[in-house]
Amino acid sequence: AGAASAALRVVAAAATASPPTQNQRVALLATLLRALDVRRSPPKACDADDVDAVEGAAVDAFVSVSMQLTESAFVPAFAHVVEWAKARASDAPAARARLAALFRLSASLADALRAVFTPLATPLLDLAAAALDPASDPAVPGGGGGSRKKKKRKSEGGGDGDARANEDAGDDDPAVLVAEMDTWRMRTRALGALRRLFAHDKDGGDFLDAARFNQLHPLITRQLSSTPPRGTAEASAVREDGEGEDDVAASASAVVAEGSLGAEVVKCVAAMVAAAPDDALWKPAHRGVLLATRDGKTRARLLALAALGAIVDALEEEYLALLPEAIPFLSELFEDPDERVEAAARKLTARLTELSGEDLKSLMSEGGGR
Repeated sequence: AGAASAALRVVAAAATASPPTQNQRVALLATLLRALDVRRSPPKACDADDVDAVEGAAVDAFVSVSMQLTESAFVPAFAHVVEWAKARASDAPAARARLAALFRLSASLADALRAVFTPLATPLLDLAAAALDPASDPAVPGGGGGSRKKKKRKSEGGGDGDARANEDAGDDDPAVLVAEMDTWRMRTRALGALRRLFAHDKDGGDFLDAARFNQLHPLITRQLSSTPPRGTAEASAVREDGEGEDDVAASASAVVAEGSLGAEVVKCVAAMVAAAPDDALWKPAHRGVLLATRDGKTRARLLALAALGAIVDALEEEYLALLPEAIPFLSELFEDPDERVEAAARKLTARLTELSGEDLKSLMSEGGGR
């Protein structure tokens, strides 16, 4: 793994020193695609960290090469990568691995090329929608559907018992856990790529038009209520029973740790709302976030509050048009059984009170509640 990463860094350095010729580009692309495919077929001696390092080195090399290309040369090269990612669509494990690599690459390209890359990334929207769709939930080894999905649904809305129910539902089949982890990684990276593309959409809604917005916002806000796979840091970040955590603020912030799906979905929701081509589209996306505050899982309610805060950051005074709908939801959270949720709700309400100049607590006591 170390040798492969080093070789890829040499490739990146060479491409930076001298723009590759057409023949060199073809050979480079083939090499980089083999490296990006490392997660699908890793060498036996590679552990998870090694795989991640090789994939990261391949992403860095691809970005370095891309920075030397003209748009006319970059577009077919990136299109080839998209087709490569789609080529294994019938093989769910392979598709998840390749899509995760594509989304990671796309996020890095968006960071490097910013608004230049956004209009070229339209093919990613359908792929990201498919990755976030419930139909891609792994249920049995090799794909979606089946008893595993039913068990997970049974646990939804289970409140404090959700973490334990999910643990009981998950048997010890390693293939099932691998599928769940791969899906979680794919979705985390899809959200990371989308939020960067939304943030760099400077063309007045040409990239994210109304139809795309309406396609994506339910899929993105749904991730606020997703349950992390067993064994991940996110699964243990917030104890559903609220015990064993002395620092309420630290516990609440754990759900949005940098690089986690929680952090990505919060940022993605805010970037999506800010990039909406018409402010009339804000309301349905905002409603989706508000509904997540009534989820039975503590983690989901904390993420929903974090997403509301991020939307306020993005819209500032313009958020006041959405505030009336939020008041009854925040009012309910003042009586949440989990002190972490209650504290987060009170903090957000204090911020909104300052933004609006109104006594929101009085409004809540007069008209709050279901």
